[in-house]
Amino acid sequence: MTDRNFDGIAERFRKNIYGNPKGELRLALCWRELLAKVPALNESVLPSGQAMSVWDAGGGLGQMSIRLAECGHQVLLNDVSADMLAIAEADIAAAGVADRVVLHHAAIQDLATAEHREAFDLVLCHAVLEWVKEPEDIIAALVAGMRPGAYLSLMFYNLNALIISNMAKGNLYKLRDRDFAGHPGGLTPPAPRQPQEMMAILEAAGLEIVAKRGIRLVYDLMPRAVRAERSVPDVLALEWQYGAEEPFWALGRYVHLLCRRPI
Repeated sequence: MTDRNFDGIAERFRKNIYGNPKGELRLALCWRELLAKVPALNESVLPSGQAMSVWDAGGGLGQMSIRLAECGHQVLLNDVSADMLAIAEADIAAAGVADRVVLHHAAIQDLATAEHREAFDLVLCHAVLEWVKEPEDIIAALVAGMRPGAYLSLMFYNLNALIISNMAKGNLYKLRDRDFAGHPGGLTPPAPRQPQEMMAILEAAGLEIVAKRGIRLVYDLMPRAVRAERSVPDVLALEWQYGAEEPFWALGRYVHLLCRRPI
């Protein structure tokens, strides 16, 4: 496989992923985890007037960049898709935070330069690893950008959840052959990741795992007809209640790992 670029389908991506509760839950749960666990985000006023330097790596449409910029932080948002960045740029301008977000049309690996080495207090990389050939290279680049004491918010498409989904659907041949890749050109990721493998890579890179959470655990286990009858706030509350517990954190459609580089 080759690393995926969403040029040509950015609007379709926004509609299909973020135009429904799937994307809403994903954003809300990651943001709540960050607020709960990253001290500088847990302050109503920036301590000593100091803004964090944030890298939204492969940040696509820029939703997290906007939220962080609205809190007063300085954000670098990069993506390989010019179409995604064009949408992000318009939304950033509409939110009135263009002075706090720098856009960079480049791959994550291309930013692993001396200029960006140990430059960031917080690094986000959400829903990227499942679209690339070599996740180790991405993680190495992310870690290189982290200052001592910095946090990494990493979210990826979870192989465990995909296996359970295929069991429930009776896809016996897919299960037998372990053929879980999405169709080329579609929006199902081609390379779902196994949580323990990703954790091993992160720990080998010198990071501490601060928190583990399953994202879209409750929502994705409900039949479609039932989902339509449940409110997003009610589902969100249950996602938060169970998402960090054993064994549920490792069964969400996505897994969010919050990591810290030791000082």
